[in-house]
Amino acid sequence: MDGLKLLQALIQAESPPGAEGPAAQVVLEALKGLGLSPYLDEAGNVEAVFGEGPEVVLTGHLDVVPAGDPSHWTHPPFSGAYREGWVHGRGAVDMKGPLVAMLMAVERLLENPQGRLRFLAVVQEEVGGLGSRYAAERLSPKAFILGEPSRRRLMRGHRGRAEVYLDFEGEEAHAALAGPDNPLYDLGEALEFLKEAAWPAGLKVTPTSVYAFPGAHNQTPGVVRLVLDVRFEPEADLEALLLRLREALPASVYVPEAVRRSGEVERAIPMVWPPYRLPEDHPLLEAALGALGQEEAGLWPFTTDAPYLGAKAPVLGFGPGDPALAHTPKEAILWEEVQKAAEDYVRLVEALWRS
Repeated sequence: MDGLKLLQALIQAESPPGAEGPAAQVVLEALKGLGLSPYLDEAGNVEAVFGEGPEVVLTGHLDVVPAGDPSHWTHPPFSGAYREGWVHGRGAVDMKGPLVAMLMAVERLLENPQGRLRFLAVVQEEVGGLGSRYAAERLSPKAFILGEPSRRRLMRGHRGRAEVYLDFEGEEAHAALAGPDNPLYDLGEALEFLKEAAWPAGLKVTPTSVYAFPGAHNQTPGVVRLVLDVRFEPEADLEALLLRLREALPASVYVPEAVRRSGEVERAIPMVWPPYRLPEDHPLLEAALGALGQEEAGLWPFTTDAPYLGAKAPVLGFGPGDPALAHTPKEAILWEEVQKAAEDYVRLVEALWRS
């Protein structure tokens, strides 16, 4: 397998959430080239399985966030340009580089499998995790290895995130004739409340966006929507936060849902990305740390598919690439790091098979 060319081809296969088909096809062909019989499941996830015995799953996502203005990039965002040891482009770090490292590991592990290995590349991670949610409904492996970028440090989880909507209602009126019933005044008071509020440990509440409906500049709005980004640790009580907001503010407070579809699968997904923590003393985590020669696992600063997968089996996070470059016009990954991660994945899988 020419891993570098594969990574470039994967970056060139644009794959926004809901349109991962081109990238899925690249991965399918790579797996066929290894002599496997990969397939798409009902949601459009790519899967391939081989070996017998305890099952370990190597998993990551196919979709990428938008590239934004191409003029902000040093190299075209979907070129997969290779310069001075770095592969550039949207998805290089998050997470086509890790996927290629996993595919290179699969090639090695095929030589003498000591257990059962499943490769799983999922859809729509960036918009609620439809692919992993669907796959987790039918899988029961010994462990998942989730390839989100971590600079090749083992990870054991992350805090959660929720989007909370606050809808303030008023009277739609011509601005020349408007009275005091203007929800923008309620919004101002709410922002002051949020600025001064003290939240329990493990909660971070940040206003991020405001929308007015209908939105005309010469009309008072009937509804003003404030969007809150809420980050929360496993011990935090999200429902208690919603109750406090409802009691303190003259707004309809709720967590929205989005209907996601892929292939034959459709789900209404609340805009809550739960936290995940694998206990520090979990035996599989200890085995993984030993295999990599690391002393302690870290925590990702962002959310992942780990909570949906973790409902079925322990999730160990590990991937090449600097997370700080993900979702930016500077996204690039050092090719040498991808190669080293492939070797690491082999060690991880073999250690989990033995454990």
